[in-house]
Amino acid sequence: MSATPSVTPTSAPTGVIGSVRAVVFAGHGTVFDTTAAVLAAAAQLDGRAEALAALWQAKRFEYAWIATATGRKVELWELTGEALDHAMGALGFAHDRLLRARLMQGLLQAAPFPDVKPALGQLGGNRNRPLALLTNASTMMVTATAKAGEVYGLFDALLSAEPTGVFKPNPAVYQLATARFGIPAGDIAYVSANAWDVAGARLAGMRTIWLNRSGARGEFAWAPPEAEIESLAALPALLTAGLPGPGQSAA
Repeated sequence: MSATPSVTPTSAPTGVIGSVRAVVFAGHGTVFDTTAAVLAAAAQLDGRAEALAALWQAKRFEYAWIATATGRKVELWELTGEALDHAMGALGFAHDRLLRARLMQGLLQAAPFPDVKPALGQLGGNRNRPLALLTNASTMMVTATAKAGEVYGLFDALLSAEPTGVFKPNPAVYQLATARFGIPAGDIAYVSANAWDVAGARLAGMRTIWLNRSGARGEFAWAPPEAEIESLAALPALLTAGLPGPGQSAA
């Protein structure tokens, strides 16, 4: 018998997650495995694949936040290339243009994590609770990646930060979901593997679930998630049963 997926209640607002009217997922790192896309080129990276993946991701986030803070209008695809140029240069691959092209293409074709399709399959088909992706990626990026990973048809909407001119965690990006479905933020469950993204969604009024696959230490106690799960396998039951209250078992 397989173990029941873990759900951890946190110090969160009162209410039941099962009452939500839409479920919104973050994209890369939550649905799509960007690290695996880099590891696919490990033979060309001389043992530095994991370091490159980590630095590339960190710089991609950093550059997006700086663009928002400074008012720079730029698509994430361009920032992704700039971040990769920095990471490759820092690790000694600055002049390998073929490797750069392979890594950029690999990001567009990043496969979903193994727990994604089963969870979406269980959650899908409910016209009263649509599913969406909400990502900093451009419309081109998220469409290409969703189609390559064969999850395009499992979502009711793909929402890109592109029309806002800013990036998460700016509140304007989370408001795209409320506008798309015509419901209050408090009726939306937001699932992300990034603690900073969870905090941004929480401050935007959403019901937040931190997908903590790695068992990382929690951050941002001023905007905690309403629940923490270690796998998307736990999500359907959580949305059906609702969040356990303090002192209650999540089993």
